[in-house]
Amino acid sequence: EVYNGHRGVRNYGDEQHPSTEQMWDVVLTRRLADLKLPVMYGMATDDAHAHVDFPGGSNPGRGWVMVQATELTPEALVAAMERGDFYATTGVTLQCVQFKDNTLTVEIDPRSGVSYKTQFIGTRRGYDRKATTRPADDGRVMYEYSQDIGQVLAEQPGEKAGYKLTGDELYVRAKIISDAKHPNPFAEGDLETAWTQPVQPK
Repeated sequence: EVYNGHRGVRNYGDEQHPSTEQMWDVVLTRRLADLKLPVMYGMATDDAHAHVDFPGGSNPGRGWVMVQATELTPEALVAAMERGDFYATTGVTLQCVQFKDNTLTVEIDPRSGVSYKTQFIGTRRGYDRKATTRPADDGRVMYEYSQDIGQVLAEQPGEKAGYKLTGDELYVRAKIISDAKHPNPFAEGDLETAWTQPVQPK
């Protein structure tokens, strides 16, 4: 889960915890560089424990996935998700996500009056593998990783963006950030955002 709508979750991390995005990037990097395993897909969920809206509750509709399936059947939806034909979102919708000729392209379905920027995030081969540890307040061990993991490789404004992989990336994923405030936020200042699945150079 790159985003979880339950207010007991630390999506953005703190001094004692990494963010969910940092965890995703560490997992992707280790899987691809060391374990030789496939990418791990990212999801957004509302994790709703309450089925009606009430102030401060774990309300529905904070995060979900958009699936590109051939038909609206459970079988087609599950098959598409197993292929990675979906993206996570808290409100941004995309007209197209394409990976062709080693170029990851996203096209946003824009809303009037809303601005967008797309970050292309990844880890390059030869990244700094050093990790340090320190005790956390609750007695656990906190791991801190190099900033080489999950770098912003490029950022573009507008309703369409693309990044051509050079071949030295382990993976690249896109994060699309709007300036629209989430109408039912997980935390103060939440902006509607979307995350594509990671791709690898071919």
